[in-house]
Amino acid sequence: IGVDIQTVPWTGAHEKLLTGFAGNSLPDVMMLNNAWLPELALLGALAPPRPGSPLLADQFPGALASVQIGGRAVAVPWTADSWVQYYRRDLLADAGYAAPPPDWSEWTRMARTIKRRHPDRYATLHLLDWPEPLFAFAAQTGEPLLRDDNTRGNFSSAGFRAALGFYRSIYVGGFSPAITGAEVGDTYIAFRRGWFAILPSDAVTVGDLRRRADAIPRSSWSAVSPPSPRGAGAAMARGACLAVSHRARDPERAWRLVDYLCGAGVQRRMYGITGDLPTRPKAWTGPGLAGDPVSDLFAAQIASSVATPAVPEWERIVTEVQLIAEHMVRGEFGVDAATVEM
Repeated sequence: IGVDIQTVPWTGAHEKLLTGFAGNSLPDVMMLNNAWLPELALLGALAPPRPGSPLLADQFPGALASVQIGGRAVAVPWTADSWVQYYRRDLLADAGYAAPPPDWSEWTRMARTIKRRHPDRYATLHLLDWPEPLFAFAAQTGEPLLRDDNTRGNFSSAGFRAALGFYRSIYVGGFSPAITGAEVGDTYIAFRRGWFAILPSDAVTVGDLRRRADAIPRSSWSAVSPPSPRGAGAAMARGACLAVSHRARDPERAWRLVDYLCGAGVQRRMYGITGDLPTRPKAWTGPGLAGDPVSDLFAAQIASSVATPAVPEWERIVTEVQLIAEHMVRGEFGVDAATVEM
């Protein structure tokens, strides 16, 4: 199959796809952020895979749930991701810890110890324009983020209030600087210099750290799940999928391409090239993934992940919630007032 590839910056891809739909110029096959699916499905822009398709077999439940609207898949999972804590072994050992504790209370104790020993440094780096940490904490409480058939926010629930309170305490305790990504500069240089001991991030960071092995040796860092109220909890499903346009010029070849790209072997090769993690459990049995502690961590996270609410407004909701959380951290709201604003 001959394939013409159009590369679009990820930050502008969403708007370009909407423009393409309006102008009847969508590509036959599209790589999409899973969070865009509800909107594109509502517009009728997607041709769903047939029910029972082999493309939907051998998928992690969270990855499959992330491409379903009303219980039906509208695309095929392609890459998976999760949010973890990368940590400097030496800096935690200096504070008396082998790894970040798994629950909020013990994690806070560890952060206080680090701050007490190094007042000019930080335990972690939670950038104010990163919504992932807050939603990772919220996912672990087990409470839904929306209520009333996904028509209302559930941000005043006990679980989300607890997550928001823990999130706020990280800044109030001085465990993280209250800054945005534009203010921090190169996070890996700061991580190497020990400005903070823990870097919350996704799977892309594995490749970034490996490419910087001369400055940050592999033996100097490891990774664990984010802390939760009572130890290990659920993870928020993240990733990308492949979808076929409702007006694909050659639907049969489009689905053949999707079938090829989503195969377990190709997903393993993609991981080797880009670091994108597979959505198929069979793909995790190959070299480079099986038996690697960090890969095993991501596999466990992805296997226990829960899908984000399947509503077209979800990205806007995340942006608004994070903006209010930032105002809360800067002292404009307390936790109670912030949940009301949300």
